Amino acid sequence: MTLPNFLIIGAAKGGTTSLYNYLRQHPDIYMSPMKEPNYFTDEDQLFGKKAVRSRGEYERLFDGVTNERAIGEATPRYLNAIGGVGRIHADLPGVRLIVTLRQPADRGYSAYLQRFTDSRERRSADEVLQPRNYQFEAGRYHAKLRRYFDTFPREQIKIILFDDLVARPRETVQSLFSFLGVDPDFAVDTSVRYLVTMYPRFLRLTRLFNATATAVARNAPWASRTGLGTPLRRLLLRKPDPIPRVLWQRLTDQYRDDIIATAELIGRDLSHWLV
Repeated sequence: MTLPNFLIIGAAKGGTTSLYNYLRQHPDIYMSPMKEPNYFTDEDQLFGKKAVRSRGEYERLFDGVTNERAIGEATPRYLNAIGGVGRIHADLPGVRLIVTLRQPADRGYSAYLQRFTDSRERRSADEVLQPRNYQFEAGRYHAKLRRYFDTFPREQIKIILFDDLVARPRETVQSLFSFLGVDPDFAVDTSVRYLVTMYPRFLRLTRLFNATATAVARNAPWASRTGLGTPLRRLLLRKPDPIPRVLWQRLTDQYRDDIIATAELIGRDLSHWLV
């Protein structure tokens, strides 16, 4: 029986997909072939996401482990899972936890754009990113981190900033290698950023494409795995405009107290998130 000895627990839209792909390059690291098993995710946090629910199925994700020293998976929803913290500790008390934090206004807007681009959201960002909405509340990091700090020894938790992952990706990933006890000098390729948020170039065409792709995935899943729609999807999308300054300021003002509390909790200067 093999279980993970480290987890990437969030935050969503904080670079977790890039981390997953960077870490799996290391010969001494094994990553679950299913990036987000959601095994420890609270049921009410899934929102239709696929989840591994049986212990046996979860263990089978790690059947491919040979001699790797670090064994992990990456489920960003674990950071938000109130009940998940206790379940993780019960099953994996010695697990190492990796958290990547992004400026919460930017994180929330990126999450909104992803849902808008995928046709899962049609409201404006200003309507969606309001207190008590899931995407807004996901940016309140302090209480979520406090639950983990109150449950696990601090030396088992590694916090990195999305800012550092973007500005110094190789050094940041190599610091994670050290944290996981594998060779930190491994030459990781960080030239590709994964799951970068995009925006529809042609809104109606993009929604038509999404509806067609959903129908194909539902009725002919073998066809959706061919990747034939990927080039067309690239043509339909473009790099998004920056978050509107008025929206950014409103969100940052609402997050201000939480940012200050988070900075104190993790021992990092986050003043650049406020300006």
